[in-house]
Amino acid sequence: MKRRFSGDLKAPASARSFVIGQLEAALAGHAEAWTGDVVLVVSELVTNSVRAGAGHIDVDLRADARRVDLKVADDAPGWPTPRTAAYDDLDGRGLAIVDELAHRWTTSPGNPGKSVTATWFRAGS
Repeated sequence: MKRRFSGDLKAPASARSFVIGQLEAALAGHAEAWTGDVVLVVSELVTNSVRAGAGHIDVDLRADARRVDLKVADDAPGWPTPRTAAYDDLDGRGLAIVDELAHRWTTSPGNPGKSVTATWFRAGS
């Protein structure tokens, strides 16, 4: 399921709510195994899009019992670049969080903008 959000300060919270609802609908009672990591990752990616100046942000979530795919696409200029945040930095950890929590993640160019796709696999799949 895909949903478009305006690139404003409400977008991260709205995207989190959307993802929670979609996981619960798709996984009927088994969403708790995925929810925490997926919600944190969508929050980080949408926040990055807002900070980059996106006019709109598309969140696409595909989930079944074996796998969850989360794609966040925006129309903002620039490319997501991981960086190392100092201990007392207030930002710079978003992609490190994605890297730590997702089993796999990729970036793709858009026209305009770009997308980041994060994937999780159920153990044994």
